[in-house]
Amino acid sequence: MVKTKPNNTFLWAPLCMLLFALLPEYVFPVLMAVTYFKTLSFKGINKAFFGSIGICLTAYAAWQFIGLFYSDSFVSGLTGIGLWLFMLLAYFSASTNITTEEKLENTFFAGAISGGICGGIGILQMLLYHYGELIHPALKTFFNPFWHPLDNFVADVAINHLVPDFAMKYIQRKEFIAIVTRASGTFTNPVFFAIFLVTMLPFAAHCLFNLKGKVKKITGAVSLVLIVGGIAVSYSRGPYLAAAVGFAVLLLYGGKRLFALAGLGAAGIAGFAVVAPGVFKRLLTLFSSNDISINTRSDIWKACFEMLRGGKWVFGYGTGVNNIREILHNTCGIRQPHAHNLFLQVLLENGIIGVGLLIGALLCFAFVMLKLARQGKKERYTAITLLSSMVGFFMCGMTDYLFYGLKPMCCMMLVFGMAYAAKKIYIKQ
Repeated sequence: MVKTKPNNTFLWAPLCMLLFALLPEYVFPVLMAVTYFKTLSFKGINKAFFGSIGICLTAYAAWQFIGLFYSDSFVSGLTGIGLWLFMLLAYFSASTNITTEEKLENTFFAGAISGGICGGIGILQMLLYHYGELIHPALKTFFNPFWHPLDNFVADVAINHLVPDFAMKYIQRKEFIAIVTRASGTFTNPVFFAIFLVTMLPFAAHCLFNLKGKVKKITGAVSLVLIVGGIAVSYSRGPYLAAAVGFAVLLLYGGKRLFALAGLGAAGIAGFAVVAPGVFKRLLTLFSSNDISINTRSDIWKACFEMLRGGKWVFGYGTGVNNIREILHNTCGIRQPHAHNLFLQVLLENGIIGVGLLIGALLCFAFVMLKLARQGKKERYTAITLLSSMVGFFMCGMTDYLFYGLKPMCCMMLVFGMAYAAKKIYIKQ
């Protein structure tokens, strides 16, 4: 009898979903690269490429490349395209490696665990911020962001020894930020931390309600609590609202799951009212006319709409976030790096065609989820989970530019890839 070598490639997709958010921004791309070269097949890539979602995502990259020809920030634009293409491989990785229902469930499970760990770290960071100095003053801020000491070391080595002098002018920020009054988890930014948790919240709910086995259900329940707590201590109001919308989509589970989710939501609101009233105070500042963050976004959006006059909405200013940054800084006098709205930023860079291609990918995703939901109960629950995850992600994009960070972009691509994989697994051709 000829022995066959066991195929363990299915481990790579859950592993990426588990670790990409937990590792530093300059480490997790190495994991992604190893995954691509270890497991991808050209046959699998071709199938995913010619799927509707893959076509739109690739076409968006092609249009970005065209935008380089009339961009005033060539290096910024080229960097943006390179990152998009690299993260696009996360879509191909997930869509290629997830070929069975078991592998898809393992990826949901890995995402829930990752979200739970990250949320738990965020909660611990805020506990240390408020009470850590009772043990030692350094504990108040040392672990927030989690990788900050390592980040500073890497930045120092890179700037002083690795990055050539001529490239320094293209680096907008030469050190990692640290906002110690808000939880950042394993991210460098509390907003990106919250965005990831919003996207993983449906995964935890999926494990709790739809996967079999006590271990997975208990893990889903614990992860769900930690994720919600992590979103709360990020003090990011846009993700607060996005989480609420994503949670509302989960109510489409229907039946007993609807009542269970409604009960969990009510219990969560009551719990925060008693334990963490500061969360509600932060949310209520949305209605304040004196809030700096809200007023700044209002000024940015007014300036951006002024920038679109004169036909610039057709093709945009060209690929590259630096195009918009320079105008905001030098013309509008607003010291902000981008439009703080995903679709507005894309419109400014790549015009109505760029926005159309991005929306096209979302419409294709929604159409696939609708077809999946019609297959049966199990398929409907999977579709609702993925839809809730993506709705929460892009709702966060209403108040921030999500493609400014590697991890949010990677998260989006992995969920897109899971959607295509679910289509292959469940939909009868």
